[in-house]
Amino acid sequence: MTGNVFAGDVIAVMKSPSVVYRLKASNGAFLGQINPSGGVQSVGCDGEIIAILSTSGVITRYNADTGAFLGQIQPSSRCTDVQVSGGVIIARSGHTATRYSTRTGAFLGQSQL
Repeated sequence: MTGNVFAGDVIAVMKSPSVVYRLKASNGAFLGQINPSGGVQSVGCDGEIIAILSTSGVITRYNADTGAFLGQIQPSSRCTDVQVSGGVIIARSGHTATRYSTRTGAFLGQSQL
């Protein structure tokens, strides 16, 4: 499984079920890789934060520029996809979207899809 998330000047590339590469969008330069525990199900990026949904259902936040670990979020329900936009992590589960702050990981609410 592979997937690319383009945002700002950082591209997050899901290279395998256990590795996410960070690339500079302007020239393709390799910035490093992230090897989250639990495997990779989905990746979201907004240029500042990379959010990785593991196969175990945990969302892990990383700094897009440095790859530094920023913390984890344990959603209350099993998520299938994660997206990041405008400082918000959106975790989808069935017909529900749960929102979290990219900066703190704090719960921001839910919406029905």
